[in-house]
Amino acid sequence: MDVPYLSGCFMYLRISALKEIGLFDEGIFMYGEETDLCRRLIDAKYRTVFYPKVHIYHHFEKGSHKSWRLTKIGMQSAIYYFNKWGWFFDKKEILLIRIYYQN
Repeated sequence: MDVPYLSGCFMYLRISALKEIGLFDEGIFMYGEETDLCRRLIDAKYRTVFYPKVHIYHHFEKGSHKSWRLTKIGMQSAIYYFNKWGWFFDKKEILLIRIYYQN
């Protein structure tokens, strides 16, 4: 199923796609870097697909719940992300959501 966002705990990506759009944005260290990568993939006309027949287990540590330093890094990443893509109104994202629901 095509989805607008995938979790970064496991991603299987084409090298050619990464060469075209670039790697993770270094301005987003934690929490949000995979969202940014998925948006750039979709903008470049690649598909982001959830495949339910494979299971990857990721043990959540929830580090930001235990550390003020990690919470601060997460907040800085969120500010960077929203400054890049928009805070309240993001016409491009609304268009992407409509495209997904039409398929």
